[in-house]
Amino acid sequence: MYARVMTSSAKPGSAAAAIAEWPQHISAFKGKGLVAGYLFFDRSRNQFLSITIWESEEAQRRNATSPEQVHGRAQFMQHLTGAPVPSTYEVAAVVE
Repeated sequence: MYARVMTSSAKPGSAAAAIAEWPQHISAFKGKGLVAGYLFFDRSRNQFLSITIWESEEAQRRNATSPEQVHGRAQFMQHLTGAPVPSTYEVAAVVE
């Protein structure tokens, strides 16, 4: 499994709308290699951390540039101060 980790900062007053929209955007990738998605928000810094878990590195890469992702990210940008900063990690260990 692979994780895509993105950090971004919310525009003032936009966090609640972003939090409400994020699950709809991410759930579009269920059945396309997405295992799970998590959105964290640090209110003191007005910063998001999103982590999406993918079945494989290929699934993560394929969806990172898919038309759905490009469109969804463009819409989500209305809530952010700048482009999200992405990183990709291999999931090395899991506790469930």
